[in-house]
Amino acid sequence: MTTVRKLSISVPQDVAETLERQGPGKASAYVTRAVRAQRAWEQFRDEQARRGVAPTQEGMDAARARRYAVQAEWPSERFAAVRERVRQHMEQELAGGDQPASAA
Repeated sequence: MTTVRKLSISVPQDVAETLERQGPGKASAYVTRAVRAQRAWEQFRDEQARRGVAPTQEGMDAARARRYAVQAEWPSERFAAVRERVRQHMEQELAGGDQPASAA
C-alpha cells in the first residue's frame, strides 16, 4: 500500500496555472508524474556517470543524429510498434510501475 502525504508548496504563477487547469483533484497526479519523470532522468544521468559517461551537448547531438538515421531506414510499421512499446512502458512507469500499461 502506498503512503500518501499532503504537502503545501509554493510555485510560480505559470506553474500554478498549469496545475489549476488539470481540474479538481488532478493536480497531485500531474505533479506525481512530473516528479517521477524527473527522477527517472536523474537516475539515468547518475547511472551514466557511474559508468564513466559524461553527456555533452555534442555527444547528445551525435546520438540523436544516429538515432534519426537508423529510424529513417525503418519501415513505418516497425517504428509504430517501437513507439507503442515505449508509450506503454512510460505509462507503466508513470503509474508507479506496479500495474501493466493499458493496451490501446
